[in-house]
Amino acid sequence: MWANQKEFLNGIIRKFKPEKIVELGVCKGGSSIVILNAIDDFKNSKLYSIELNSENFVGQCVNKYFPKLLRNWKLYKGNIATEYIEKIGNNIDIALFDTAHFEPGEILDFLIILPFLKEEAIVIFHDIGNQITVSKSREEWAPYIIFNAIRGEKYLPSGKYILKQDIGAIKLEKNQKKYYHDYFRLLGGQWQYFPKEIHIKQITKFFKKYYDEECLIMFEEAITFNRKFVKKNPKHVIYKVNSE
Repeated sequence: MWANQKEFLNGIIRKFKPEKIVELGVCKGGSSIVILNAIDDFKNSKLYSIELNSENFVGQCVNKYFPKLLRNWKLYKGNIATEYIEKIGNNIDIALFDTAHFEPGEILDFLIILPFLKEEAIVIFHDIGNQITVSKSREEWAPYIIFNAIRGEKYLPSGKYILKQDIGAIKLEKNQKKYYHDYFRLLGGQWQYFPKEIHIKQITKFFKKYYDEECLIMFEEAITFNRKFVKKNPKHVIYKVNSE
């Protein structure tokens, strides 16, 4: 994150004073440090971070440079969010999404976390302007798509170039369930990678617990279409799924 993005993230957390924060996408832990520092003087706040990659570098900056912040942090790594979110539980105040960026990427991640968000929770997306600001990232549409589709009050850093703002937050409208079908329709486009089959099974099982049949049908149709599409168009796959 650039300095202004860190300031924005810190400002959102200081403004809303969350008790339960979930972060999807950790890498070395840069954003984790910003969040943990922001909640350091909050009595009951805790950060739960989820990272698909299981390598040793995940979160290493927190452990190496800011060990005093570890008391408010729980790191899960090596699997997708469906495997951890039920342990984390309901009433999530803030969720930060900074994962694949390629479709279905953050669209799927948001749908996994959505049933566990508190009413009027804050969701934050990083890299929502990559397709405009970074010449090598023209295909990174997932954060941009889901950020603009979610119903709620939008917050962006101050500045002249609104479309180029690369981080943004949304205070969700009440009763998000009435928008579930709209969000699932976002999966109907051409995916830029196909998740591992084991993850598809995990997500399908998870969605059956938290969404209605129409949502499941849309998910299954998106899977069927994109499994065939990716098989016929292997050059279309521009993102490689991380390690197990």
